[in-house]
Amino acid sequence: MKKGRTLTVTGKLTRADWNTNKYANYASQPVRLEFRKKDSSAYSMVKTVKANGSGSLKTTVKAVSDGYWRWKFTGTSTTAAIATTGDYVDVR
Repeated sequence: MKKGRTLTVTGKLTRADWNTNKYANYASQPVRLEFRKKDSSAYSMVKTVKANGSGSLKTTVKAVSDGYWRWKFTGTSTTAAIATTGDYVDVR
């Protein structure tokens, strides 16, 4: 990706529904978008995005340097915290 361009990051937040034994959308929950530079081991928070009514997540950021982007849900009293595997973006 060219440096300075807009990167669109998407995802979906779901959780287990034990009544139906399926995964269901988890709406209106805050989820953090995090970034880790290529040669770093630590992620830092970039922004918080609220899942829409269908659990979808979408935001845009500027591509500044090579690194990994991930979503991190910090959890609630009924749902455990989880983070996605980072997706690598090569910035040129």
